[in-house]
Amino acid sequence: MKTPARKVVEAFGDCEALASMYAEDIVWRLNYSLPKNIAGPHKGIDAVKSFNDAVFKKIYDGTNMQVTIHEEIGHEASSVVRFDIHATSKRGNSYDVEYVLFAKTRNGKIIEIIELLDTLASTEQHQGNPIGIPPSLALRQ
Repeated sequence: MKTPARKVVEAFGDCEALASMYAEDIVWRLNYSLPKNIAGPHKGIDAVKSFNDAVFKKIYDGTNMQVTIHEEIGHEASSVVRFDIHATSKRGNSYDVEYVLFAKTRNGKIIEIIELLDTLASTEQHQGNPIGIPPSLALRQ
């Protein structure tokens, strides 16, 4: 059985599929070191849907995003997945960063997501600098 965390990650880029998993009171946040508009916390389904739209439609070329799952643990109520993202930014830069995503659910709907990533690699790669590429993704280049 796939955990809720894995289902979220595998839906990255598909904002409608993501929204269908959320509870009305969902909260999504990322590393505190990121700018507030990215880090959040994004509270409530409308805010999270807007955040997803901004990420997957304005920051990345959502047509070619791929994830590689390394491991997942947990159950329906609480789960975590470690994965790599391979994508292309809207600027045309290659993006290859390792992430960890935690998900909590209530009554089958996601109420909390905490997404952690290598923020230096993410920032540099958006600028076109191939810094911090996970070894599993470096083989693709």
